[in-house]
Amino acid sequence: MSRRAVMTGAFSYTGSTVARQLVDRGWTVHTLTNRTKPPGAEHITTAPFLFDEVHLRKELANADVFINTYWIRLPWKGQTFETAVERSKMLFRVARAVNVSRVVHVSVSNAADGRNLGYYRGKADVEEALRDSGLSYGIVRPTLIVGPNDVLTNNIAWFLRHFPFFPIPDAGDYRIQPITLEDTGRIILDAVENSNDVEVDAAGKTVMTFREYVCLLARACGVRRPVFGVPACLSLSALRVMDFILGDIILTKEELLGLKQELLLSHESPRGEESVEEWLMAHGDSLGRSYINDIHRHFGEGSSVPVLNPTDSRQ
Repeated sequence: MSRRAVMTGAFSYTGSTVARQLVDRGWTVHTLTNRTKPPGAEHITTAPFLFDEVHLRKELANADVFINTYWIRLPWKGQTFETAVERSKMLFRVARAVNVSRVVHVSVSNAADGRNLGYYRGKADVEEALRDSGLSYGIVRPTLIVGPNDVLTNNIAWFLRHFPFFPIPDAGDYRIQPITLEDTGRIILDAVENSNDVEVDAAGKTVMTFREYVCLLARACGVRRPVFGVPACLSLSALRVMDFILGDIILTKEELLGLKQELLLSHESPRGEESVEEWLMAHGDSLGRSYINDIHRHFGEGSSVPVLNPTDSRQ
């Protein structure tokens, strides 16, 4: 008998890889999404992603697992981290009401340690709500996920291609531990198929400073650029000007603080198997060829367009 997975965002970034790997492991997939179905994904059934309990009860009924990738990167047009927490609690409440066997939630590394920051505090609150829900659960906490159409990595590459130098806030000596999108999907799937309550980080094999990551991206793109540190206040001021020009929010003050607090560094043994460096070197020619507007992707006309196609091969 086929196992049924209901998930959010099968045509988004992380969710696309999760959906593909679910299908590869023999699951049937139903997704809550407001993006159009890409070509070849006819085997994935869809329903609008609406925060309405009656609607959600219908869509989550008879699910063996519910996978939640829902979150917001930043507050925008009435959506806040607080509303994202309440909406996540609604998803868990409905899952319990319709007897979903298991819930797997995609969080972020070091959520509890970043409670001074809205993004991380909200993620920590959602983790706590899931623990208290009475559901069988898995919590997967990725660091920096690297893959096609990754906003941060692509846009760093775009700046490297288009500007003669790259200033890094406060020298960039803070550490990160990136992981490939493919590895992240595998770790999420392992949590789906684990019958125990689990909480695991999804982090790659290599720890590097943010400055080293930028230099690695420059090599992958085949460009040579001076990379130097500047005061964070000056860097953020320059980014606000670029925000205006690009119609986007490139990096927030809280996101920079999260980097400086090394919240994208795991304190567990790495579960990633692929080399991020090898992935970047193999895909460097395509990185940064166009700028990815994150506000457009999530809140503008791009919010109805697939980010990735789950029928694509390894990502």
